[in-house]
Amino acid sequence: MKAVEDHPVEDMFGDEILSGDVYFELHSVVVLDKNIKRYLVEVQEVKCYKAQ
Repeated sequence: MKAVEDHPVEDMFGDEILSGDVYFELHSVVVLDKNIKRYLVEVQEVKCYKAQ
């Protein structure tokens, strides 16, 4: 993981990106790590399962 000084202001869901936050760039889309599951399910339509 690389530290970046000039980071985006917010992710695609409108959450502010603060110093120290981890975020992903996926084809120029910025997503905070706390929103990556939401992005995968809602935007990429990835199926998510919970094992019993």
